[in-house]
Amino acid sequence: MHILQVLPSLTVGGVERGVVDLAKGMIRRGHEVSVISAGGPLAERLTQLGAHHHRLPVHDKSPLTMAACIPAVTELIRSTGIELVHARSRVPGWIGLAAARRAQRPFVTTAHGFYSPHLASRVMVWGRLVIVPSAALGRYLMERFGVAKDRLRLIPRGVDLDEFAFQPKPEPHAGPWRIGLLGRLSPIKGHDIALQACARLRRHNQEVTLCIAGDQPGTPARQALEARIAALGLDGAVEWLGVQQDMARVVASMDLVIAPSRYPESFGRTLIEAQAVGRPVIASRLGAFEEVIDHERTGLLVPPGDPAALAQAIERMAGDAELRGRCIVEGRRRVEADWTVDRMVERTLAVYEECLTQPRVLVWKLSALGDVILSTPSLRALRRQFPTGRLTLAVGRAAYETIARCPYLDDIVIYDRHGKDRSLLGQWRFIRRLRRERFDLSVDLQNSRSTHLMAWLAGIPVRVGYRRHYGWLMNRGVRLPKVVLAPVAHQHYLLRQAGFVTDGEALELWPVASDEEAAQQLLAPARAAAAGPQPLVGIHPGGSGRWQTKRWDVERWAKLCSTLAQHRLRVVVVGGKEEQPLGEILSRLAQPPPHLLIGRTSLMELACVIRQCQVFVAQDSSSLHVAAAVGTPTVALFGPTDARRHLPPTFRGQVIQKPVFCSPCYSPSCRTITHACMNRIEVDEVAQAVLGLLAEADTPVAS
Repeated sequence: MHILQVLPSLTVGGVERGVVDLAKGMIRRGHEVSVISAGGPLAERLTQLGAHHHRLPVHDKSPLTMAACIPAVTELIRSTGIELVHARSRVPGWIGLAAARRAQRPFVTTAHGFYSPHLASRVMVWGRLVIVPSAALGRYLMERFGVAKDRLRLIPRGVDLDEFAFQPKPEPHAGPWRIGLLGRLSPIKGHDIALQACARLRRHNQEVTLCIAGDQPGTPARQALEARIAALGLDGAVEWLGVQQDMARVVASMDLVIAPSRYPESFGRTLIEAQAVGRPVIASRLGAFEEVIDHERTGLLVPPGDPAALAQAIERMAGDAELRGRCIVEGRRRVEADWTVDRMVERTLAVYEECLTQPRVLVWKLSALGDVILSTPSLRALRRQFPTGRLTLAVGRAAYETIARCPYLDDIVIYDRHGKDRSLLGQWRFIRRLRRERFDLSVDLQNSRSTHLMAWLAGIPVRVGYRRHYGWLMNRGVRLPKVVLAPVAHQHYLLRQAGFVTDGEALELWPVASDEEAAQQLLAPARAAAAGPQPLVGIHPGGSGRWQTKRWDVERWAKLCSTLAQHRLRVVVVGGKEEQPLGEILSRLAQPPPHLLIGRTSLMELACVIRQCQVFVAQDSSSLHVAAAVGTPTVALFGPTDARRHLPPTFRGQVIQKPVFCSPCYSPSCRTITHACMNRIEVDEVAQAVLGLLAEADTPVAS
């Protein structure tokens, strides 16, 4: 893998040293590492390890500077073959996110703090996966930022045990206790609390020296602390260590390491480094420190912001050799078990592998039931393309049953366009739901304005679709084919042009044994009423209520039922509940009345009913696709639509479509009033087509 890490600078600090440790571990394992920062003392060490360091002002919060960095980072990603971008701070996060989206690369973040939930910080939870160093920070991000638990990856920071070798100080101890407070000068680190605790200890004749590392002379923070030291009378009891490169040596020179933070910390790297070397530790009972320190076993925890409690804990640790020895031994054992740098590297590599080999793919198909059935070959192809990925289908509520048992999907998102998602507010809620999932890839089989726009608003970095209806929102867009293609071929053209491999045109449905049993029971009365073994012919006289022009006249359907009955064929009428009045009309007009199953089947039961029919007759409707999926020979009646564009690829049977000057018109209402495209289809030719299909199947029919 070639991974890019982006952070503000490479000065001394937990984040910066973690980047170096990770780069070292990755390079040892044969991976390539690039780092972008504003530079710093650790940059040279990083390049000595074999990493590529690129200096850019990614620390600068100026919007103009940030905008200027984005093209440079994008070009670096594309030109060097970087596969994934990992951001470790907020300003680099915004730059890295924009560049990763432009370059169509996965984006990962590591959250290093308990950020306030404002817009500037939200980029740190917008990674495809979000790494957190502690469970406490993970809970905080879920509660305050709404991050889904399955997008969080807990990876504590690690210690290089070769560098931080175990070297406990010999007992008994002589001279003042050297107490280390190692970290940047910030009010949240509790330096003032430590100073007050040391003043209390000196008043109780406990000799201590507070050693402060990570400071820079002349800064306002140091000047404020120096004034506080003078006010407390601690001149000579504080040692300023400055910025240190060799932290292992610094830690080894201490007798005790403390972390009296006032604000929750995301981990506590200095604490585990001290435990690795063999130094006792004391920290505030706050944030991740409660995970790092097992109170009374590997260290001591004190209430935050309480100098008296801190002084008492220091005095106890200094005076209790048994407690001190236990904390040293158990602390080192805990580091060896849970917090090695090798373990951190392996877990981080697993996150990168997951993002690169298990993409989250969202497929759009919000249209009618028949169109969703026609998408099953594409779903099968995408599953084979991404065998370990997470495949989700966005589908309309009416077509959910079609796809509910699809083995190629990991999840289904229902878009209720006629219900809760109808309003602008409902649509925005739907988009926000998609944003939380952090999909890597959108494959738009719907190719409508709304789906193109929603994929873009959902922040999906790679968007595949035809360049039509807001097609400019597709960053992997495909031009429409110049020839007329059937629906599945149309989808497959899109997939192939986008670089995917297709997998045949066979339609699929997934009924179970209970559906077969239900179909047998529903057809039993029709078989019982037949005089001898009469073949079953299924018909669907209904269809979309909006497309009345696709429908054949009900009187013709009734006459067809009577004609087929004269040939000793048993007619079974299927349809949805909304079509029950149509069935009642057929029962009155046809002699003998057909067997009505309108509104009595689920979709999968309907599939089983049609499969048990010897022939099926339907207009251009979803039932035509169901018949093709189950392999039943079918007579298809087409009028205002083009059979070449809508006929299922696995269709078996005969198409009847009349050459009318205005057809195909694709109009829901007839513009010539005559409805000639359907009215010219005669009952006898449909009946003869049915008989012909039965003859091809060697099904005995009465003459």
